[in-house]
Amino acid sequence: MRELRNGFFVNMDGFCFCITTHDRTVLTRWQAAFKREGWEARSFDCPDTLPPAGGRAELDLVEVGTTLCRTPEDLHKVIEIRKPVATLAFAAHRNISNSQIVRYLESGADDFVFSDTDERVIVAKLKAYIRRLTPAISRTLSKLVSSNGDMLIDQTKRVVKIRVTHGRYTELLNLTQKELEILSLLIGNERRPVSRERMLERLWGDDATEVYSDCINKHIETLRRKLGPYSKRIKTVYGSGYMFM
Repeated sequence: MRELRNGFFVNMDGFCFCITTHDRTVLTRWQAAFKREGWEARSFDCPDTLPPAGGRAELDLVEVGTTLCRTPEDLHKVIEIRKPVATLAFAAHRNISNSQIVRYLESGADDFVFSDTDERVIVAKLKAYIRRLTPAISRTLSKLVSSNGDMLIDQTKRVVKIRVTHGRYTELLNLTQKELEILSLLIGNERRPVSRERMLERLWGDDATEVYSDCINKHIETLRRKLGPYSKRIKTVYGSGYMFM
């Protein structure tokens, strides 16, 4: 879903909401609400299981005041690990006081929401928050780095560099725009399968229904050939799509 706000197209589909909570009722409600918006939501049982920030737009929702994240100091540790990902703390009205909310905000949380608020309000608040973040997130998303640092992509400049020796990179000069977009999508979702349908939608938008999925296979084949020794990083996920490892 794309919304035009203040001159920026906000691609809400590009966001991944990482929800850390033991409250299954809240998790079920929010995941259902986010799914209706077409958003991806991943759940975590413990802040320690949150991965380091990757090359995609993420926003953390972390339950505080419980065994998961008992103190503002605990939340601050999570925020430091997940930088530059924005963090919204949440708790039920009955479980937290105003003075505690202030302390969590002072520890580095970008905002606070009550988990027992109507999910329509939660969604509206998240949309507003994302609109404010859009310029910074757009700059972040334009540059991608694989997890081990052997591949660098600057989508704004349309530049792809691969590491040839320690500390030395060479630029790939022969990638087409479609191949660049596919590679960016795969690296931006490293170690997560990306379906052919998602690739078609990313590359052709509203015209995706008129393009055969085999077209993606052809682009992947050419991309692998151009990547040389790095071609093995693109794995086929049979029955689904592809994954960058």
